[in-house]
Amino acid sequence: MNEINTAVMGMSASVPAAISMQVSAHSIGLMHINSALNQQRDAMLGMSNYVMGLKKMSSGRIKLKGSIAGKGRF
Repeated sequence: MNEINTAVMGMSASVPAAISMQVSAHSIGLMHINSALNQQRDAMLGMSNYVMGLKKMSSGRIKLKGSIAGKGRF
């Protein structure tokens, strides 16, 4: 009976520590996943902004060339 009490007393400190470590590891894993997803989202947003900027610049140049050519003829 005394050996059982000793085992329970020994486990009483380690079980909460193990639970705490497991929760911490899970939280760290979730933070890594969120960090990777945020980096991917930022990269996609940066690419879309770059493409949109190129489209805006090219459409402005085309309109500008067309308007200058129109004024030059008449």
